[in-house]
Amino acid sequence: MIYNWKRIVRYSLPILTLSIFIEMFTGQILQGRQGSLVAVPIFLITIPVVNGVGGNIGSVLGARLASGLHVGYISLTIKDKEMHENLLTSILIGGITYLALAILIYLMASYGNIQMRVGFIEYIFIVVGAGILLVFVISLVSVFTAFLSFKRGLDPDDIIAPVVTTVGDTLGIVFLFLLIGVVGIW
Repeated sequence: MIYNWKRIVRYSLPILTLSIFIEMFTGQILQGRQGSLVAVPIFLITIPVVNGVGGNIGSVLGARLASGLHVGYISLTIKDKEMHENLLTSILIGGITYLALAILIYLMASYGNIQMRVGFIEYIFIVVGAGILLVFVISLVSVFTAFLSFKRGLDPDDIIAPVVTTVGDTLGIVFLFLLIGVVGIW
């Protein structure tokens, strides 16, 4: 495939524009919860970590799928074994990463005298739960986006990153707030 910058811009610009508006909406959600977040500062540290890890895992999965589709070792079927292995590996890596980061953040916050208002087990549950939900959904979005864009003749590499980043940033905050509510901190 020969890369043509005009084609890349033509097909990427609409998805990037839509992503901007969704990210602004997500920022408004975060702005609305600002008082709650300031009351529990450990979650101010947690939000970028949850979103970053989810976006990174989804983007890596998307790149692997795009390469596999281009080269031909992944086929456009939901039953493809290679796709399933990549999907499960992403979810497993996400769970392990969120567990390690949740422990590390909690320990660093406690040594830094940051006000917690949440116990260790509850915090681990919130971060790992939100992270696994996020990685699961982002992984499915990544697979769907890669397959759909490839089927329509678009380069998945141009489409997956903005979609995964936008979905990850939005749902990372939603899942984190959801699990904070389940634990009963707010």
